[in-house]
Amino acid sequence: TNQTSTTTTNGVGEYQFTALHPGDYSVKAVANGFSAQEFSDIHIDVQSRPSVDFTLQVGNVSQTMEVQSAAPLLDTQTAELGGVVNERQIVDLPLNGRRYADLALLEAGTFKAPNNEVANSAADRFSSNGNLETQNYFSLDGIDNNSGSTNLQEGSVQTVQPPPDALQEFRVQTRTYSAEFGNSAGAVVNATIKSGANQFHGDLWEFLRNDKLNANTFFNNTGGVPKGHFSQNQFGGTFGGPIIKDKTFFFVDSQGFLSRQAITENSVVPTPLMKTGNFTELKATLAASPVAGQGACIQNNVIAASCLDPVGVNLLNLYPNPNIPSAVARQGIPGSWTGGNNYQYAFSDPNDTYSWDARIDHTINANNRIFGRFSDYNVNRQDPPWTGNPVAGNGNFATQYYIIGKSVALSWADVLSPSLLNELRGGFNRDNAHSDALGLQSGSSTASTYGLTGIPAGPFDAGIPPINISGLQRLGTAPWRPQVQVAQVWQLLDTLSWLKGNHSLKFGYELRHESDNFLDAESLQGQISSTGIYTGNTGLGVPDFLLGDVSSAMFTTPTVVHNYKVANNFFAQDSWRVRNNLTLNIGVRYELYSPLLNHQNAIANFTGANGGSFVDATSGGWYQRGLIHPDKNDWAPRFGFTYQPMARVVLRGGFGIFYQHDVRIGSESVLGENPPFFLDQAFNQSLGSSTPVFLLRNGFPDALFGPAALNLTTLHVRAQDPNERTPYVEQTSFGPEIEFSQSTVLDIDYVGNFGRKEDRLRNANQGILLGTNPNGTPNVLFPYPNLNSCQIVASCNHAFLELATNDGTSDYNGLLVALKRRYSKGFAYQVSYTFSKSFSNFVDNLTGGSTPEYAYNYNLERSFSPFDQTHRFVANGIYTLPVGQGGMILNNGGVVSRLIGGW
Repeated sequence: TNQTSTTTTNGVGEYQFTALHPGDYSVKAVANGFSAQEFSDIHIDVQSRPSVDFTLQVGNVSQTMEVQSAAPLLDTQTAELGGVVNERQIVDLPLNGRRYADLALLEAGTFKAPNNEVANSAADRFSSNGNLETQNYFSLDGIDNNSGSTNLQEGSVQTVQPPPDALQEFRVQTRTYSAEFGNSAGAVVNATIKSGANQFHGDLWEFLRNDKLNANTFFNNTGGVPKGHFSQNQFGGTFGGPIIKDKTFFFVDSQGFLSRQAITENSVVPTPLMKTGNFTELKATLAASPVAGQGACIQNNVIAASCLDPVGVNLLNLYPNPNIPSAVARQGIPGSWTGGNNYQYAFSDPNDTYSWDARIDHTINANNRIFGRFSDYNVNRQDPPWTGNPVAGNGNFATQYYIIGKSVALSWADVLSPSLLNELRGGFNRDNAHSDALGLQSGSSTASTYGLTGIPAGPFDAGIPPINISGLQRLGTAPWRPQVQVAQVWQLLDTLSWLKGNHSLKFGYELRHESDNFLDAESLQGQISSTGIYTGNTGLGVPDFLLGDVSSAMFTTPTVVHNYKVANNFFAQDSWRVRNNLTLNIGVRYELYSPLLNHQNAIANFTGANGGSFVDATSGGWYQRGLIHPDKNDWAPRFGFTYQPMARVVLRGGFGIFYQHDVRIGSESVLGENPPFFLDQAFNQSLGSSTPVFLLRNGFPDALFGPAALNLTTLHVRAQDPNERTPYVEQTSFGPEIEFSQSTVLDIDYVGNFGRKEDRLRNANQGILLGTNPNGTPNVLFPYPNLNSCQIVASCNHAFLELATNDGTSDYNGLLVALKRRYSKGFAYQVSYTFSKSFSNFVDNLTGGSTPEYAYNYNLERSFSPFDQTHRFVANGIYTLPVGQGGMILNNGGVVSRLIGGW
């Protein structure tokens, strides 16, 4: 960009340049009576503070001693762990899906997210040194880039994901002790979008994968299944250059990702005979139904036609017939039903993503620079219908996902004096993620078409209810659909950097406003289940269903929750160069967050008073509106040191406390989903019952599910400790960094990570076994009378009281070894090894978390963390062939040289 910055040393010879964009620089020192000295090829990384020391010789100022150099390998300024993924690695290393954040896994101490998480083109999750993958903090151009939804319905922890070609570089800080960073306890990922320059530059790309280039899978080959259709196209480009030479620059990028993959699904469907009420194909014998009027309906495993429920018949006929040859051949043979997969369907799984970024940098004068950046990220994908051809008007038994992410960043850097810099940043990000029944608009319920009535009309009642029949594939619209998340983060930050003697001081303030408007309800259309408990409990629920017997039912009110919270954060940081070989990093951070507030004060918290009751939010202060006392004690001290006992060795270590304010354990803990604002009702009948919840022909009874019929014993109730504290993590590390050569360095570090007051969920209304009565029936005590239709019998109605507490713990100890060679002479590599162990007595929802088996003793839950890996070895390297431009062969600078060079 041909831009220059000038500064002056202070009384002890210290100097600093601030607000520099990542890139290559030359640094020149000039003093009267001395020859000038200049170092070239000094590379500045994201969040780096390389030290360049000058020794000036007596002479004429017009004389300049030029030194070809590179940024120091040893970090003598900070104790942080991690590394920079530079532009060459980002572009040259292979990336399936081209997600830049996947390269974070090259660093020691990082682990891939557990396999049971959602896997799609947006997945970008990793755990770092004992922290959960949802505890990482992503920053893009210095602005928050983290999804703010309750449980990541959009599938990504980032709001936007620029393509690798758009990034200058990014830094993964798996351990940082700067008080500048907070809000989260995990790794910090700092990425920077490229800026334009005085020359126009751009590139185009197309990455192709398809079934013509891919081999078949092992399991397909074993089963004799041919390759299915697969195509994946990832294409795009970048372009940047000057608007006003030496002053104003622009950069834009755009990328598309189109994927179509054939997937073969196997499921279980009823046979044609079963649809008529004939169950002679079953090996088991159906029992006479105890339901009034149904005692004589079953003879020789056949339900009399007069007993068939017309609604059950209509809905069961939505199932396709078996099509697997071996299953078709068995149809009609007595005792031939195996309960195994008898239906197969291959479909295409569409997944499309489009994104673009635009950035403008402008130099007002030598002391003032500004930039702005806008990013847009759109995903459109489907879970196709398992039934094959669409079932008209029923949501196709499939789901359509729409995800829209937007991000804005603004920055103004003002050099007030050679030793004083102020940087003001502002930003905004927004996640809009929603999923609907495929092919349907909200408010288009079709249940009545099949005779199923009683479903309250509403804006989100599309399709037919989820229908669960034991032994068969689920029928109808998927649970939790539609689902809506609109999460926003507004951020304003101001930092003041001051060089005072041998102290490099930094002070800052952050104002945050986070909001989340969401619809996250399991049974908006209702939900019904038939388990077979009325016809002998054979494991097949079809007989019950054809008789119209519903053994359990659910309904959730279509309530959209409007939550938000605000935060005021402050920090002070001092990098104190005690002497040339000893630097101390001392800082403190204070974070003050409000509890979750609601724009309509539509919040209620459950208390144990008077057998169990609710307290509602009112106007007033934070506690009155959020029903949780704010934690005003979130002080986070930070300390780090670097000591250089010899030229090629640096000892580094540190300790810090980090608070985790955004805990994605799902909407289950949100107090806005409590009565009377939100009703999540469930009725269940136990084995041996002779009265179904309702009969299909009668529809959902308003007497059970209407608002006037509110019954606490049938509800899913949320509760939080009003005095809960903020989860925090104590982090520490220590180890040497050894330079083997000008391009190779070895890091060996012990890392400790100790989570305390971690959030977790439990059923606080879980029964406690007291023993058995004389006839052997268990006596189970349930703690809250108002939540249970009886307190000592397990077969009554018992509300599920989901209590969010923050008394979880986690402990991680690891040995990290990393050997890195900086790119030199056409070759670079990185090798990392992690030896670690992680224990915890909680997990989050995204890693398979749930309430504990026994709610009253969490010590029984302590085990290996979901991401625990004792050994992890990772290696990567880049080698540039010595041909073409820049190489030793065919390097004449012509067209051929340019085409074959750089590979």
